[in-house]
Amino acid sequence: MRKNLTVQFNIMNFTKPDSLFNFGMKVSIYSEIMAKGTDEEGADGRGWFRGGDRISYYCNGIKKDVGYTSKGYYTMSFSYKFQHDHDSVYFAFCYPYTYSDLMADIFEIESDAGRRAICSRKSLCKTLAGNDCELLTVTEKGDFEKMQKKKAVVISARVHPGEVVGSWMMRGVLFFLTDPENHEAKLLRERYIFKIIPMLNPDGVINGNYRCSLAGCDLNRRWKTPHKNLHPTIYHTKRLIRDLHHERGLLMYCDLHGHSRKQNVFMYGCNNRYKPEECRVFPLMLSKLSQYFDFGSCRFGVQKSKESTARVSLYKELRSCPNIFTMESTFSGVDIGEHKGQHMRTSMFEEMGRDLCRTLLIYENIFIPKELEHIFGSLEKDGTPKDMNAVFT
Repeated sequence: MRKNLTVQFNIMNFTKPDSLFNFGMKVSIYSEIMAKGTDEEGADGRGWFRGGDRISYYCNGIKKDVGYTSKGYYTMSFSYKFQHDHDSVYFAFCYPYTYSDLMADIFEIESDAGRRAICSRKSLCKTLAGNDCELLTVTEKGDFEKMQKKKAVVISARVHPGEVVGSWMMRGVLFFLTDPENHEAKLLRERYIFKIIPMLNPDGVINGNYRCSLAGCDLNRRWKTPHKNLHPTIYHTKRLIRDLHHERGLLMYCDLHGHSRKQNVFMYGCNNRYKPEECRVFPLMLSKLSQYFDFGSCRFGVQKSKESTARVSLYKELRSCPNIFTMESTFSGVDIGEHKGQHMRTSMFEEMGRDLCRTLLIYENIFIPKELEHIFGSLEKDGTPKDMNAVFT
C-alpha cells in the first residue's frame, strides 16, 4: 500500500438481514509495519486493532440464485486510509484465532511442567480431513476412589468455525484451569474433572468456512442423530458426554459461540416448566460475577426448531442436568457496566472464559470470590459457605 491512500471495500455476499456493523462495530485490522514496532511514525507494536470509516451494512438488491427463495444478499461497506508506504494490511470480521494458534497454546501448556501435571491431552477422533479433534482433561490427580467421585464439566467451542470469539473465551478457560498457582482453579480441579474440546470443527477452521463442516453440514444441527462417519466430532463428543453423565454425573455442558447481531455475552438455556429456576440460577450467578455478561439477554426454552442443537438434544436426553448452555459472545462490545460503548478485546473474552469457570465455585457453594463478598458475605456464621443456590433462587 501507499501512505494516505484511502480505499473503499464492499463485501457483497452477506446473508443476515442486520449486523452489528450498523450499531458501531468496527473492522479488525492488522498492519505489519505497526505490529513490528519500528521507528516509523505510528509503528507502536500493536497487533490487531479496530478501525475503518464510513462503515455500513445494507441490502444490495442482488437475489440468491435459488428458485424457491426471494431472499437477497447484503453488503458490508467500509473505507480505510493506509498509514504507511509498502505496508501489508489485513482485515477481519473479528480478531482471528486459527488452528495453529490452538496448537501453539496447547504446546505452551504442555511445555510447562506445572500445567502439564494437571492437564492431559488425547485425540477425541479424526475429522473428515484427517485432523485431530483435541480433547484435554484437566483435574487434580488423586487416588482412584476420589477420582471416581468427581463430577464432570464439559466445555467446547468453534463448532461454527467463523465464531472466533468462542476460541478466545476457550483460551481463558484453558489457561485459568491449568494454572497451578491459582487457588480458585485448584479448588475446581480438586472437585471436578474438566473435559475440554477446544475446537469441534477444526476442518472448517483450517479451510476458512464460516459455519459448516467439510461435508457442508452445520454441525450444531446434527446432535440429535449424528453420523459417525459424516459428523465424527459431534458423534464422539455426544458419546463422551453421555458416558460421563452415566459414570460420574454431569454438572455442566457449555458450548461457546459468537453472535453477530447482539451486544454483550449471554446464554441460551433450556426450561423446566415445573421448576423454571433450575436452568436460570447459573447464568444469574455469572451475571453477578462478570461485567460483560448480561442476564437480561439470556433466553430459556426447549424449542422444536432447535431440537437438533447440542443444547436441546442433550437436555432432552440427560434430563437430570439443568446446566446445558450455549454461551454467546458478541463480536463487538458491551452496552452495560463500566465498559459500555467499548469494543471487547481478546483479554476481555479470556476473562469471560475464566469467569464461566469461577461461577461454578459459587454455584456449588465452594467459595465466594472477593468481587461478591460485599454483596453476600464470604461465610455463614458457622464458617461454611452460604447456600448460594438458595440465595439466588
